[in-house]
Amino acid sequence: MVEKVISYLSYDEIAKNRLVSRAFNEICMRMLNRGFLMIERRHALALKSVKAQLPRRESERRYHPLARHCDILTSIETRISMLNMTYSKFIDTGICCFIPGKVIDEIRRVLTIVETSKTPPRAHEVLQELRDISSMAIEHFDDKISPDFRKRLQEGVAPPPPRPSHAVFPPLAVRQEMLLLRRRSVLSAKLSLYLAAQHKKFLKQMSQYERLAARQRKTIRDLSKRQREQDAAIADLKKRIEECDIKYSELTHTNQAVGGKAMAVTAASEGSTPSQPLRHFGSQIKLDLSVLPIGTSKRGQTPMPNIKPRKPLIKLPSLADEGAASFASSASAASSAFSASPTSSASANSCVSAGTRARSAAARIRNIADEVRHLTRAFEEGKLKRQLAHSEQEAGGKKLKRD
Repeated sequence: MVEKVISYLSYDEIAKNRLVSRAFNEICMRMLNRGFLMIERRHALALKSVKAQLPRRESERRYHPLARHCDILTSIETRISMLNMTYSKFIDTGICCFIPGKVIDEIRRVLTIVETSKTPPRAHEVLQELRDISSMAIEHFDDKISPDFRKRLQEGVAPPPPRPSHAVFPPLAVRQEMLLLRRRSVLSAKLSLYLAAQHKKFLKQMSQYERLAARQRKTIRDLSKRQREQDAAIADLKKRIEECDIKYSELTHTNQAVGGKAMAVTAASEGSTPSQPLRHFGSQIKLDLSVLPIGTSKRGQTPMPNIKPRKPLIKLPSLADEGAASFASSASAASSAFSASPTSSASANSCVSAGTRARSAAARIRNIADEVRHLTRAFEEGKLKRQLAHSEQEAGGKKLKRD
């Protein structure tokens, strides 16, 4: 207890409290010797760390940021070695202790400055007080104290036996030990309760995380199953689309051959209605299967629909043939009518009907010609746009190949 209380004082005050009693003298002597040893170790560690950071060249050390630190620690080392030579002999024999406690305080202050400051003051400014008090302590010890100690060593007078630092009665020591153990047991019980609560909390969180992980695994299984079903459905749809494409191509090719003949026959035989020549006009278009969204693009990377169809082959009805046929039929009808009796009413009616049929046939031919011109113009415009797009695509493909 006394050592604990005295440890809050400075070493100068500890050295002054040696005058209180012999018990205080022994405690303060022990603390002063311990403080001097601690200062030596602290200084050695600080000097070692600073020298490890300095460069090896002596010329480079002068301009290093730790140059002042090294100078201060070197000067302190000189002072500590002088004090050690002065007091160590008598301290080892137990005659005295490290008397100047103020020197220990000053060394501690300087070491604190060196350890905490990046740019400490110059060495002579920081060490001025330390040099003065250490020189005064060494001179006073050599002049006033050491002669008496040397005489005692020469006479062979043994130092007095050290007294026990503290005397504690056994029952009191046992009671204090029991109280300490009781406090420790209470702390251990509180700690165990806290750890049990934390363990329970973590177990609850782990169970929640396990349930969440189970739900996520179930969701993943459901999603993977749905993905497999969708893949199978997509494959089935692709297969059906391919089959439909094949059937459609077969039907278009067969209807093309049949439609041309049918259109020629109907154009020659039936000329009464204006929409009859265009009845099989749709069957004359050869569809391009490349416009369907099946297959791959030219790059062969992803299935892409080719939105640029080829030129459809349209078999248009011949205007000259159809006009000539209509006019020949009308002329033959008129001649036959006039070759008969011109006075009869039947012949007149036949002539009128032949003229109307001829005019209706000419009107139908003009309508068909206008429709064919319109379709041809639209087809030429679409063909030009497709050619431009095709040329741009080929240029892009060549550039990609060069890259």
